[in-house]
Amino acid sequence: MAYIRGDQIAIYASSFIPAKVMFHFTLALVLLVNRLIFRLKIEGREQLQRVSSALIVSNHTLVLDPGIIAQVLRPQRTHFTMLEETACIPLLGTFVRLLGAIPIPAGSNSVRILERTLRAGLHELPFVHVFPEGECYLWNQEIKEFQPGAFYLACRLRLPVVPITTVLHRRRWLGRASFCFAGRRIRIPPQVTVVIGEPVYPDGTAERSLKREAMEMSREIRSVMQRAIDQQGGSKSISRGRMARLALQQAQPGGQSRECGTGNRLPG
Repeated sequence: MAYIRGDQIAIYASSFIPAKVMFHFTLALVLLVNRLIFRLKIEGREQLQRVSSALIVSNHTLVLDPGIIAQVLRPQRTHFTMLEETACIPLLGTFVRLLGAIPIPAGSNSVRILERTLRAGLHELPFVHVFPEGECYLWNQEIKEFQPGAFYLACRLRLPVVPITTVLHRRRWLGRASFCFAGRRIRIPPQVTVVIGEPVYPDGTAERSLKREAMEMSREIRSVMQRAIDQQGGSKSISRGRMARLALQQAQPGGQSRECGTGNRLPG
């Protein structure tokens, strides 16, 4: 059954047999794609052993980013925030929810709704993943400004934030970065290195408001992730711009993105 607006946003426990079967079957396919197409390398796995539960943030630069993050975190599983509109699509919505995705309703209460859900469910899936850029910028290696909502959530829940940076390296085949097939130009997929950073903990001091703490944490972690890209030599000339689907949403009346699945806005 597809998600309907107003439904409970997390309904499948990690022990739910169809969810377990779907997750492991899908992950097997993802492992194959990551090895053959992206030649995935992972650095810093030991950082995940330092936390029992955490908020995971990463830059959003590939359509298959959730699959890459799932491989990085295995054998642990995670909640992935997602567009409410995606969850409403029959079959697809049910499929992604079985994999652990959580649809976040639009509006100023989205962070509080997610907070209530996670307080009740962190014992089931101790990690929650957010793309704080809010949209997918294909092959981009200049991280966009972070929205503070995810970090506000971390401060509210007193969760450490683990930055995971996707670094892309240009690849060539027979000296070429692209080739023509069936009248279309196909780019050679980049080689991917994932860098897992040290956990960043909320300050917890009374001198600052949670909103200010969230803003400062978002800037700090964005800086850490951009530095990881620079140190790894990420290719900054291969960016393909904002993913088309999200660009169409950006053009809707009001000029605001409907990327609600990231918990971006701070409560008023």
